[in-house]
Amino acid sequence: MATSRQVSLVVRRFLWGQRNYSTGDIKTATTKVSRFAEIDARIEKALPPKIKALWNHPAGLKTIHFWAPSWKWCLVFAGMADYTRPAEKLSWRQSAALAATGIIWSRYSMVVVPKNWNLFSVNVFLALTGVMQLSRIYLYNKSLEKSKEDESPEPIMGPRIGDDKDDGVNFGPPVVTDPGEGFGPPGTGPPSTK
Repeated sequence: MATSRQVSLVVRRFLWGQRNYSTGDIKTATTKVSRFAEIDARIEKALPPKIKALWNHPAGLKTIHFWAPSWKWCLVFAGMADYTRPAEKLSWRQSAALAATGIIWSRYSMVVVPKNWNLFSVNVFLALTGVMQLSRIYLYNKSLEKSKEDESPEPIMGPRIGDDKDDGVNFGPPVVTDPGEGFGPPGTGPPSTK
């Protein structure tokens, strides 16, 4: 019976994250402090008062509310690194996804409690990066359309028979001026009919 009670208490502690828990006597359980709480207390004593406020903030350094947006800055830096890539190699789907993510989560970061300014700023910059890349892709596509319109509409043709202009482009059959030419070494062609 005691073993099943201890197992259920351990499971409860694991699932609900109860602190100061011990499988021993109830009186000793309240006097024990978790290892995390000991480390937290030591760090807090060493911090200056201004940084203590950041340390104990609901979205402070001890929470995921600080670290997740901090790592999300890597997406912003990757998007900014794409500014050096040529526009024809950019993906409009990826840029649109970054811009949409930034816009949606910027709004959400102002609704969620605690208000997280780190999350808001990273999402604003993510939206700006995505919109900037989309504008680069749009301008590149417009320049392609304009260059296609500027090209001459007449097709490129090879030299015509009897055309004396030799521009190095030969799309048609060779122009033969002497009937004996082109059939082998000079002078070995068909006999001339003079």
